[in-house]
Amino acid sequence: MGCLTSRPWRRSSVHRPEGPVLMSDESSGNHMRIAVALCNFPPHRSDEHTIFLGDRLNIMSEDDDMLMVYSTTTGTEFFIPHTYVSKVHNRWLFEGITRRNAEQLLMLPPNYSGCFLIRESQSCPGSYSLSMRQDRGHVHNVKHYRIHQLHNGWFYIHQSHYFSTLTQLVDYYSRSSNGTYCQLTEPCLLHDSNRAIVHRPSPISIQRSNLNWRDLSRSVIQRQVKGTDQESLVSEGLRETMKAYFYVTEESNWTE
Repeated sequence: MGCLTSRPWRRSSVHRPEGPVLMSDESSGNHMRIAVALCNFPPHRSDEHTIFLGDRLNIMSEDDDMLMVYSTTTGTEFFIPHTYVSKVHNRWLFEGITRRNAEQLLMLPPNYSGCFLIRESQSCPGSYSLSMRQDRGHVHNVKHYRIHQLHNGWFYIHQSHYFSTLTQLVDYYSRSSNGTYCQLTEPCLLHDSNRAIVHRPSPISIQRSNLNWRDLSRSVIQRQVKGTDQESLVSEGLRETMKAYFYVTEESNWTE
């Protein structure tokens, strides 16, 4: 898969949500800076990918051009350019990604209908957009909603509801009782070795019998194995059916 790099992250003049609040590493109790891979890396070595599109990365350190990241999927540390990843805040705010990046991430498993992320708008710099996966039957796509902002810094998607922060907006549209067209379930799910994998049951294998029914004589069908625990080659019901068949065919041959 080719790499769709994100545009460089530029600070805008819009009001940013609470800091923003960083996603925390629950296992250690410390705040961990999180990023997501925007493509397979290295991009031109399909046989030696270190990370894959959608992998969760813990940021260990960074400079102007490169990040030192730890892959929670492979357990390896390596350097990667800024343009190959997106920093993730509060689990749903993705820095510097394009509309196409958002669609690629949300269409990856284990994401499902209602999974979402918020990003900077490409068509309206300085504003935000909400990208949400929507599944209808076998049709899967991603819907994009412009998040407008008033002069006082408040946000809204529809003019009937206004929010002082993006967090309040996400909380409102995540409620099952909001009755709107935009029903959020959970933030875009990243590939992580700690995430539980749903195992599908293995298909049932059927072994083909070596028995050639054409070589089976009537005596074998009618034979009962007595004094042992050995099972007959055919079931009782099938045996009775075939006995009736033999009887009819023999009677027909006799009359002819």
